[in-house]
Amino acid sequence: MDKVWKAIYVNSRAEKKISEVLQEKHIEAYVPLVKTMRQWSDRKKMVELPLMNGYVFVRIAANEQDKVMQTKGVVNFVRSEGKIAIVRDLEIERLKQLVELGYQLDAEAINRTYKEGDKVKITSGALKGIEGYVVETKENRQIEVLLESIGQCIRVKLPKEILLSI
Repeated sequence: MDKVWKAIYVNSRAEKKISEVLQEKHIEAYVPLVKTMRQWSDRKKMVELPLMNGYVFVRIAANEQDKVMQTKGVVNFVRSEGKIAIVRDLEIERLKQLVELGYQLDAEAINRTYKEGDKVKITSGALKGIEGYVVETKENRQIEVLLESIGQCIRVKLPKEILLSI
């Protein structure tokens, strides 16, 4: 049987542990992690946190679904229109690219302007060729990359000079 990527809901703050347990069961699991600085009263520390809280991606054959569901901390498969959603390989590759990018780039002020909802294509860098929509914020521009099969959006700060209106 062919293996496909599926998304599962998991208990909050257990994404990394559940991924490890699934891998011990010989199930390919992926949690997109991003590095972020956290500050406590006595120190600062760089930590890795899930990009999408409560989600783990698994690459399984249909007969492995029970094995996934029997894993402690797994809540359910993500569904779309009543069926278990299949995540396209391309969408997993996009997530991996976003994580490799480092999640955020600071944008410099440029003459080119985009407004909320403009569809753009990234013209260079690790995300070259990916299309998304501009989301306006007060301080910066962000592009939103839609993972269609599970209805999730990732927002990434990108320099305006690598965006092209389409």
